[in-house]
Amino acid sequence: MPELQAVIETDQLGELLEQSLYAVAEAGEDITPHFFARFFARHPDQQAMFFQPTVSCGAMVGEILDSLIALAARESWVDTSIHNLVIAHRCYGNFPLPLYAELLNLFVETLADLAGERWSADYEAAWRQVTADLYRLIAHAH
Repeated sequence: MPELQAVIETDQLGELLEQSLYAVAEAGEDITPHFFARFFARHPDQQAMFFQPTVSCGAMVGEILDSLIALAARESWVDTSIHNLVIAHRCYGNFPLPLYAELLNLFVETLADLAGERWSADYEAAWRQVTADLYRLIAHAH
């Protein structure tokens, strides 16, 4: 994950994430199918790891969002939760560390595409900052 030049303050970070999610919501589209269409197009082999995709894909998007928003708010439970999620993913098969980085990048790209012209450089910077923070936690647990 690339390092960002400027760090957005915690209070502003949460606000920017929230505003960006409103911009995404204005599209009236569910994030999940768009995100997984991108992910599975690049990694069709990963699709077999989702035993009940209608449930597990949505749950995974929810976990990603919850973790990123909580991380931006510096919630104390995030470190342990991410550690447990990384360990749990080992049960599903090979999920190499670079794939986590790609998944987080695809997640932000999906949000930006759904928001369209409502997406701003500030939103992009906020999501890139918090996904870089999440990736560092994932790498530590991997």
